[in-house]
Amino acid sequence: MAKWDGAYTWHKRPSAVGAPDRLRVATAQIPVGHDIAENVARMRSLIEAAAKASADIVHFPECALSGYGSANWPEWAGFDWGALHTALEAVRSAARTYRVWVVTGSVHRDEATDKKFNSIYVVDREGNLVGRYDKRCCSTNDLRAFELGHHQLVVDIDGVACGFLICRDWGFNELWRDYEGRVELIFHSACSDGHGRDKNETFTIPALMQAYGRQYLYAISSANSCRQGQDYPSFWIERGGYMGGQAARHEVGFTVNALADDPEQDRFFIAVLEARRAERVLYGLAD
Repeated sequence: MAKWDGAYTWHKRPSAVGAPDRLRVATAQIPVGHDIAENVARMRSLIEAAAKASADIVHFPECALSGYGSANWPEWAGFDWGALHTALEAVRSAARTYRVWVVTGSVHRDEATDKKFNSIYVVDREGNLVGRYDKRCCSTNDLRAFELGHHQLVVDIDGVACGFLICRDWGFNELWRDYEGRVELIFHSACSDGHGRDKNETFTIPALMQAYGRQYLYAISSANSCRQGQDYPSFWIERGGYMGGQAARHEVGFTVNALADDPEQDRFFIAVLEARRAERVLYGLAD
């Protein structure tokens, strides 16, 4: 580990240290619906706007591209897979045009088995599809339409190791802890909107994400669908658990936040994680 250089910044929130931006993330929201053409039109518009705001990555909600499953849930008869393929190509083209990464939720069909997954696609600046994460903790209702995912995903985005989770994965600490020390940023996509009523998620999910950010010392970008009755707006958690920027609730748009390029804070976070690993052994809590 590099020697401390005397510049104490670890006790401050990362955005307050005055360090330059290392990676700028636009955490976006659209009203996720079953009109694929409308979804992708909104996404392309936000990709362009985020690129003009100097974002490196644009992050969209769960199933943003496809709609949440099929319109005649949970049956897939009549779902327009051709339209979804065209929409994905449009997103890849936008990533190339505006030179940004895109992280978006979408239904995914395995052509070999015809199994369907609730997934996140990761598209790089060249428009290449470089990763896919499949939701691991589907509800009993979800399992009527989707298969379970079985693997975590880590992708290097411009030198930053990033992990991915979807909606109800928020309730399973094992998935969040598995990324501890492996990533600096988690992309969490959700479709949590109560259609005109506040639910428990309104008050608990932002706080839960702050707890994960504090406990595991990574930043979190949480993108949520913004149909009217949105349980909570899309938001950013800084490393260490500080609440960052939030999008305007119920409105199409995004919030831009950044990882700070602060080596002293990085060394502190690494030291905390190393100490925690040693203490787990000491306390008999190691896996």
